[in-house]
This record gives sequence, C-alpha cells and structure tokens, in this order.
Amino acid sequence: MHTSLATWSPHEGWSKDLRTVPARPGSTVALAFSDPTVDTSEALQQLRAQVPATVIGCSTAGQILGPRVDPAPLVVAITAFDTARVVGACTPAGGRTAEDVGAVVGRELTSAAHGEHIAGVMVFAGGLTINGSALVNGLLRHLPPGTPVSGGLAADGPRFERTWVHFDGHTGEDCVAAFAVLGQAVSFGHGSQGGWDGFGPRRTITASEGNVLYELDGQPALALYKQYLGDRADELPSAALLFPLTVWSENASSGLVRTVLSVDEQTQSMTFAGDVPQGWSARLMWTSLERLTEGATEAAQACHDDPAQLAVAVSCVGRRLVMGARAEEEVEAVLDVLGRSAPMIGFYSYGEIAPKDGLCSLHNQTMTITTISEQIPAP
Repeated sequence: MHTSLATWSPHEGWSKDLRTVPARPGSTVALAFSDPTVDTSEALQQLRAQVPATVIGCSTAGQILGPRVDPAPLVVAITAFDTARVVGACTPAGGRTAEDVGAVVGRELTSAAHGEHIAGVMVFAGGLTINGSALVNGLLRHLPPGTPVSGGLAADGPRFERTWVHFDGHTGEDCVAAFAVLGQAVSFGHGSQGGWDGFGPRRTITASEGNVLYELDGQPALALYKQYLGDRADELPSAALLFPLTVWSENASSGLVRTVLSVDEQTQSMTFAGDVPQGWSARLMWTSLERLTEGATEAAQACHDDPAQLAVAVSCVGRRLVMGARAEEEVEAVLDVLGRSAPMIGFYSYGEIAPKDGLCSLHNQTMTITTISEQIPAP
C-alpha cells in the first residue's frame, strides 16, 4: 500500500506530476477535498484523467493535509493497495429519504464486492440536505454485518449555503458517494472524541420529526435557544456551532452531539445534522481550546493499533470556529499520536461518521480519525 499526497491551487497548479504517482486500476482511491469558494472542477477532472483511481471527495469548511489546515484549495491523497480492490458507488437523493439513499449505496457496494470481504467503507454526503443518522442506518442495512462505516458530511464553511460531493468526474449537491476496500489484508481503525461539556438544565425533547427539533419542555426550540445565545442570536445558524446540543435516550450512558444546520423562524424550529428523537433528553454544551485538543488526542489514541499507512481526519466546523487560528493544534495533536510521518488528509465537516462503542453513527463536534493499513502476509 502506497499513499501520495498532493495539492492544487489556481496560481501554482499541482504540487507534483500526477502521472508519476503509483496507481493501479481497480486498486486505487483518490480522496479529494475542496475549498467551496474556489473552482476546483478542472483540477478534479485532471486528477481523474491522469490517475487510474476511484476519485471521491467533497466541499469543506477547511482542508487538512498533514499538520496543516488549508494548505491549498484542493488537497488529495492517492492510495494504491497492493492486494486489495476498491469499489465505489454514488447516487443523488432524487427526492428519496436519506435512509433510502443509504440503502441504495449499501446495496451497490455489496453487489460490487461479489462476496469478497469488505474491510471498511467511507461515505461522503451533501451537508445541507442529507440526514446523516438516517443515511448510516440505510447503509448498514445492506452492508455485511460488522462492516465499519466512516466519513462525513460536506461543508461550506460557516455560510451554510451550498455543499457538494464529487465522484469520478461528477459533482452534485444532493448526493451520497462511498467507496469500499475489499480484502483480508486491509484493516481500518477508528477513533472519535469531542471535548465538549454540558451546561444548563437537562430538557426533554417534546416535539420533533427526524432531524427537526420543534419543542423542548413544551417550549418553542428556537426561542429557547436564542435565550442562551443572547446577543449572538442574530448570527444564527453559524453561532449555534459554538453551543451544540447533546441528546441521549433514557437508558443511554452517553449522548450524541448534534449541530444545527438551519433554523426556521416561522415554525420556531431547528434542523440538525442528525436525528433528535422525541422523548430523548437534550442539553447545551460548550468547550475550550484545551478540551478540543484533548479530544483530538483521544480520538487518535483510540485507533492507533498499527502504523497508519493512511489517516483520514474529519473534524467539525464548530471546532474550527472555536479554535480559530489555532485549529492546527488539534491536527498536530493527532499526528503526535499517529507519528509525524503518517500520511494524513481530511476536512472540516457538517457531521462526522464513525464507529464508536461498537456502533456506527453520525457524530457532531468531534474529531474523527479513520486509519487504513494493508499488511501483506509473508510467503
């Protein structure tokens, strides 16, 4: 397994000659993450034309490459496996529910595997239109039991206007794209941690539908939330990234963090990146720079079993807004655990997907790490 890292910018072009990068048809994946304010479409087409790989990626709230954040408008990791195969799938939502779209992608990947062992799946989806929780549920229904799924929701910085997913020359706003790595020699490692702490009263979700929250303790959710934001209420929805919700069921020992994607003044509702089930509890959260860095370290430690031949970091846009110019500190914290020589790529997202405590699910406000390694057995 060999991973090559590259960047592209409109003024400097590619950082290396793509034609010299090791790649094999059917056994190579190219992860590509783009600044949504820069037109990277031509560069993505060049990547696909010059490298025989499954090209997959999305728009971001910041690109990660090695220890740096935003080193270029387009960052790429090209990974060629020695023995494993790579298969991909992509589909627009087309009016279907996120769970149904996930089911379509899951079926396509399973069919393309032809019975081979699926070592792991990575998925990327439109960040403003796809319910990440439902997407994961649909995927898992049609993948072999125990298949680990990770990835994230595309982003658009703090603007929340337009996100997109790219797959093999096609780009769409309302899409889901995924790839699976097939082979017994490949292992996936995962870690996901937040670093956020609860404050204020614990309230009950008294009215919700899917990922739309209408009432907390019988009160309009948006009006109640604005009371906590104070002067920052005018900055919604981006201000909500600084104060996410954690939600948990009655018998759960730990909660799931949820980030606001949009608000509706007319219905006084809030739309989140994942489900906020009625009857569950909810509580506001806050954090500090030190706590976020600790969370990133813990995420890397959770998946650090073997030397990573590729590490994919997906962190939440809310973490970046809190850390500001110090965002690279959490990326460096990850590499301090994985090793500075570990090839790492990633992006800031509107939602992170990863297994945790044996369950694949959508997370928000976390640093999520996926490591991929291939160990060739001795003859």
